[in-house]
Formats: sequence, C-alpha cells, structure tokens
Amino acid sequence: MAFRDILEIEVIGGNGGDGSMSFHRAKYMEKGGPDGGHGGKGGSIILRAVEGVESLERLLGRRKFKAGTGNGGEGRLRNGSDAEDIIIDVPVGTTAFDAETGKAVADLITPGQLKTVARGGAGGRGNSVFASSTRQAPRFSEIGVRGQKRKLRLELRLIADVGLVGYPNAGKSSLLAALSNANPMIAAYPFTTLSPILGVVSAKNDEERLTLADIPGIIEGASEGKGLGLEFLRHISRTRMLVYVLDVAVDPARELQALQAELRSYDPSLLDSMALIALNKIDTVEEDVAMIAEDELAKFGLPVLQVSAAEKMGLSELRLALFELLPSRELWAQTHALEVESDLIVVPALELELREEADKDGQVERIWMVKGGGFEEKIERFARHLEDAAEYLSGVFKRQGLYNALKRVGAREGDSVDIGGLRFEYFEDNDDSRR
Repeated sequence: MAFRDILEIEVIGGNGGDGSMSFHRAKYMEKGGPDGGHGGKGGSIILRAVEGVESLERLLGRRKFKAGTGNGGEGRLRNGSDAEDIIIDVPVGTTAFDAETGKAVADLITPGQLKTVARGGAGGRGNSVFASSTRQAPRFSEIGVRGQKRKLRLELRLIADVGLVGYPNAGKSSLLAALSNANPMIAAYPFTTLSPILGVVSAKNDEERLTLADIPGIIEGASEGKGLGLEFLRHISRTRMLVYVLDVAVDPARELQALQAELRSYDPSLLDSMALIALNKIDTVEEDVAMIAEDELAKFGLPVLQVSAAEKMGLSELRLALFELLPSRELWAQTHALEVESDLIVVPALELELREEADKDGQVERIWMVKGGGFEEKIERFARHLEDAAEYLSGVFKRQGLYNALKRVGAREGDSVDIGGLRFEYFEDNDDSRR
C-alpha cells in the first residue's frame, strides 16, 4: 500500500431531530394538554487513533463522511432516538486542521484517543416543554439544530520513538536495517527512501522495544520547501528522540550544523529534543580521522557514537544508548501535544447596528440589526411556527438581556428590531417587543 500522509476530507454532523407539536387525544377528552416529545441528537463525526496503520491511504476511497439525523419526537411524550456517531480510524500521529481557518481541531498522539471533529446537532424540544400557567396550549415546537459541517486537512505526523535524521546517502537506511527488523531498500545514491520506514529495535534482554524511523534524507533548503523537505520535516517533529546520522568522510561537523539550521527554521523546538550523533561509515576512513571528527562534533554538546552499519561496528553501544536516553512516552505526550480547538460551543458576541430606511412615503424607519449573541440561532429553531412562538421568543430575548442592550445603544419606542429576517417592534414600556 502506498504511503499517504496528507488527505483532505469533508465531515458533516447529523441534524438534530425536530421536536413534536402534539396534543393529547383520548376518548371523552376533547382538548388534551401538549404532549409533543423531543427530537433525538444528530450523529457526530469522530476521529479515533489506531495502531498498525501507517498511512491515510485506506481513506482514499471515501472523502465525504456524513452522520445521520436524529429521529423526530412524537406525541404522547415519545422522544426520538439519537443517530449513531461515525468513527473514522486514522493512524496514531494524525493531526486534523480546519481547511478554512487552519486551526488544529484534533491531535491524536496516543492509541485509542478520540476527538469529535463535526458535532451532531441537538434535538428540538417538543411543545410539552413550553407549557406554562399562562401558555397552556403552545402551538409551537423546536426544529433540530443543524450538524456541524467542515472540510479537514489530515496530516500524518509519524509517531516513532526515534527518528534517524541525515542528508541523502548518510547511511540511515543501512543503519535502520542493521538495528531493527526493517527491510528498507538500500542503494548507493541519494533519496533511496521516499517515505518513512519503521523498524522495531529490541533491547539486549528482549523485554524492551522501541520504534525507529528512517526519515527520508533532508537537503539544504528543506525548511523552505525545497525537495520534499517540508513533508519529511513534519514526521521528524513527532519523534521522541533524534539520531543525527553523519557520514564521517563528508565533513560531519558542517553537515550537522546545516541539519540543525534546517530543523531550527522549520520548528526551533526540535533542537530541544533528546538527540545523539551516530558517526557512520567509520570503516571507510583511518581511525585518527574518525577521532578528529568525533572531537569536532563534541562541541555541539551531544553524545557521539562511532558506528558502521555496513560492518556492524558500534551497534551494541548505539542500541544501549537509545534505550538509556529515550524520554518516557507520557512526558513526551504532555509537552508535544498541539493546542487544539475547544469542544465548547462559542457563542458569537452580540452586535447591534442601526440602519435607517425610507419607505415609499418618505418616512424614515429605524431598524436595529441584531447579530450574534445566539439570537439568530433561536429564531431559526422556531422557523416552522414563528407566528405562534413570537411571544415566547420575545420573553426569551428580554430575559437574556437583548432589550437592555438595545436601550443602552439608544433604541427608541417604535424602532424595528431585525433578527435573522424576523422583525419585532421595540417598546420601552412593555415587557416584550411585538412582531
């Protein structure tokens, strides 16, 4: 299966079921009370991180995910059932970004982690809930809330314990093969590795294991998008530890300096990661050349181990160092999780705008346009029965401070108030506005 680490999908939460407007009917009872049940909740779209999947390729056959609508309420106080959620399995290490805002909405770095990325709408309330001492026969109910709809950009940021970092032909693939059970393609030319390859490394006692990733070779300018740089650097950002693989015969100090410059340009925090240097191909140079190179690299403040993947030299020492220096998974997860969008529903701030319009007789009408504050959504939920619900809505708006807000900005008696196309007349001396 081809490696796929970026994918765009559309996710749509299900609408909530509508509340019922119903009145009890029974023999010998001509006018029963309201008994409309509530609508069920719409299904949500949820991402779930799973192990054993290293690519987003499995989702290629489907780019649109839509959850079901909640069932509507019925008479005799029967509530509609909730729709089922849709769970999309993605590889551990998947980050989801809102394609429109660019904000992260999910960052799945532990197996089994769940994140709702498109909420299902709440069910509408039946007319039974709106009955009161002064409103004994409410002839209105709520429409279910529409589900959340958005386009997502999924990015797989490979979750591996240790990442091998180096320029093309530094010997990363050979080192991975020598240390682990992986079988990467190995050849003496750059860019042998075109996608990350994972291997499992066992400790000497075989009781501990870690995953080792061969990240495709970086070139200078990778942080600016040259070559395949940005695609590869994204995977490096999620490893708990870095191993700089340097060719002892190709000015390793200069290569390390250039590698770190690329990492710093992409994400400065990468240089805070636990790291060591694997000075590779020592079998190709004299011993004193390798020692001089090690002394130069020591100035970077990182442990340096001389190895030869081809001749299996220094591998035991390197394996031991990996297990001793690797940070705990729990600590890493706490410090490397991205800040993601909150699950809380944010109500937009209230905005009041005065417009003046002349009618056909030349009379100027003052209209207050109301946006935000959640008032437009309330109007929408009673769209089927606005005539009958107008008085109830007026009371809701008053209790939630809309009239006080209008008074503070200079609303006058007789002004119109427009909320989502529905107009009320504003009265200072009344308990509510009138439609």
